[in-house]
Amino acid sequence: MRAAAYVIHTRPFQDGKILLDVLTLEQGLIRGVWRLPKKEARVIPGSFLCYEMEYVGRSDLKTVKSLESIKAAFSLEGLPLYAALYSHELLEKLLPLNLPLPDIFSLYQWLIESLHSGVSIAPLLRRFEVGLFSELGVAINMISTGRGEMIEARQLYQFHYKFGLRPYYGEIPKQAPMLFVEGQVALDYHAGRWTDKQVLSLAKELHRNWLDGILNGKPIDSRRLLPQQPFQGERHLGVPIFRSL
Repeated sequence: MRAAAYVIHTRPFQDGKILLDVLTLEQGLIRGVWRLPKKEARVIPGSFLCYEMEYVGRSDLKTVKSLESIKAAFSLEGLPLYAALYSHELLEKLLPLNLPLPDIFSLYQWLIESLHSGVSIAPLLRRFEVGLFSELGVAINMISTGRGEMIEARQLYQFHYKFGLRPYYGEIPKQAPMLFVEGQVALDYHAGRWTDKQVLSLAKELHRNWLDGILNGKPIDSRRLLPQQPFQGERHLGVPIFRSL
């Protein structure tokens, strides 16, 4: 079979061979074995480069027969590189093997090309995470409460991982929420207003906790590569609160 592919991760396997985790347009995330060329010409397939890949095999472990680049190579450095490595770790930990997810392939391709263009990193990562959640069926609902009631702009809400948004009237919750958010900020998040500082701040806190829930607390190692900026804003009952500025 042939597929358009990006190499997400490589690791040694046997003498002269490596394991490849590859994101493909046609078959989603694939794990394959690649025999390196002769010693004098051994080059490990690079990241951020789109290949045409030929592979065979019916099991979860494919045999990669050929890899030919179909776009000019480019490199990432500094924060764009760390952001790309973070996206790779999310893909590896969240995607099932051999499940076609063409929209995620397009989402990843958009992210890599955008990182190379030099635009602001934080909005790109938040948009990538939102797209990933949506395609995997674990989207965050910020347009209605857990009971299906539409969000009111001036109402304050508490957000729980299991229950979603609930109106908040000043009581002490039986279970501490992930965060508190004013309706207008929630609506702006839903609309994807990534130039709004409150929306970006909300998304960073929200997505970090959401990922921790999806992964059952399994660490995301590449987070350590990105700037660490603990939440410094307003809190209520020790929980971050996001209001319209």
